[in-house]
Amino acid sequence: MVVGIVLAGGKGTRFGSPEKCLAPVCGIPLLFRVAGALAQVVDEIYVATTPAHRQIADAAARWGLGVVYTPGRGYERDLPVLAAYAPAVIAACDIADLAPRHVYLLLRHDTFTTALSSGEYVGLSYIPAQDLSRWVEAEVGELHDVDTPEDLERAEDLCPTAYPLYVDTSLLKPHEQIAEARSYQWVAPIAVDYRSGAVLDGHHRLQFLRAAGLPAPVLLFDYNVVDVNVDKGEILRRAFAGRLFPPKTTWHTYRGRHISQIPTVTVTVDELKRRLSGRGPRGPWK
Repeated sequence: MVVGIVLAGGKGTRFGSPEKCLAPVCGIPLLFRVAGALAQVVDEIYVATTPAHRQIADAAARWGLGVVYTPGRGYERDLPVLAAYAPAVIAACDIADLAPRHVYLLLRHDTFTTALSSGEYVGLSYIPAQDLSRWVEAEVGELHDVDTPEDLERAEDLCPTAYPLYVDTSLLKPHEQIAEARSYQWVAPIAVDYRSGAVLDGHHRLQFLRAAGLPAPVLLFDYNVVDVNVDKGEILRRAFAGRLFPPKTTWHTYRGRHISQIPTVTVTVDELKRRLSGRGPRGPWK
């Protein structure tokens, strides 16, 4: 079993906020972008943060991510603490375009391996065992850290592929009725507000997954930066009360495009069955 650990305990000095990991890129907080990329490869995910980052810890725990508290003294100083979780992939929360292929390149190695992007460190490592005395570097290709507000805007322009987390459907709150029952072989992620669990898009897929008893692939959005054609407060009230709008009442967009157009992947029903059985991730995606 390989563990994934998202580092989310930094001070965010250059970014201007200690909650940098919750900054959204194309509507999805960095924390959940990195966790989603890891979720395609590893068996379990933890978020390493500090007690001062309460919002990050709460957001992680809400969606089934373990929370580990570290001194928060920086990437290099926290690594020895996290080595106890080996074998583990360690990823900084600000790698906006982390993808499974970057992680697989590290997993080829049998010793402590630190990733390079164009010869520069990017806050991504693989620890196969607790021994950190021997280490190597591995070039994994282009990656983009978000260290400053300018970096965030560049990541917005890039709008990289977002990979889903996999959650129990009981955590999701629909706000619309469905037009008819549908069946799927490939399932696109359901768009969800990470604070409330309200479904923003994907009600037919949610009904299918509930009927099949399968986990839901989800993209967790920051609803504060998403636009919608009706009152958000009314959507949330109906989602929590179970008083559903008629089908196709709402239309959620991000910077002018429907949220279903945010780049992502689809997941096979067989993959969801595999995860339900506890056999772990395998892919592939479309």
